[in-house]
Amino acid sequence: MKILAFNASPRKSKGTTDVLMEAFIDGAKKSNTDVEKHHIVDLNINGCLSCFTCWWKTPGVCVHRDDMDWIIPKLSEADILLFGTPIYGRNITHYMQRMVERTFPLSLPEMFAKDGQTSHPSRQQRKIPHLVLTATCGFPDLNNFDQVRALYPTAVPILLPASQMLFNDEGKEYLSDFLEAIRLAGQKMAEGDEIPGSLKDKLIVEYSDEMKSTVIKTHNLYSASRLE
Repeated sequence: MKILAFNASPRKSKGTTDVLMEAFIDGAKKSNTDVEKHHIVDLNINGCLSCFTCWWKTPGVCVHRDDMDWIIPKLSEADILLFGTPIYGRNITHYMQRMVERTFPLSLPEMFAKDGQTSHPSRQQRKIPHLVLTATCGFPDLNNFDQVRALYPTAVPILLPASQMLFNDEGKEYLSDFLEAIRLAGQKMAEGDEIPGSLKDKLIVEYSDEMKSTVIKTHNLYSASRLE
């Protein structure tokens, strides 16, 4: 089993997104799993030029020579793709967006319709990896993940609002069951098992109104202290 992970947080291993990714990886490593993780901010990935060279002039080959040269083949080899992103402006970071846009060469230019949806066929006869998406945000409300869930509807979502709670011991204790659920999900997927619905429910944190009020109050006090 091969897991290919990409963290799209500019804070890399110092951010809360990486905490969730590492929990999944820790669980996966309990099985016979090959894990490769990268911080996208460290990679050389140019933006898509929308030149369509990879479709018609040099089929399957982008005009850019950068780290996507080795990333694209690895995407095709992975059994599980683990993506992680903080939510900025209610969306994924531009680091992730840029990388995803550059997977254009994997598609053929023709269009086809299936089940009422139009798409491009894959250029290669390849296995479709399972996608796991970890996302964090500062607000305590789940609607901040609406955009990312719409972008990746087939992904297994691991969502943590008010992720700053991971920066203190009380918050870590409150989220301990959530983190353990992530580890268990990583183990099950690495073993090729389906994640039961009861476990999927535990991969998304939803706070009570009382907890949301506590998060807001704590944040505002902290913010005021930084202004002094």
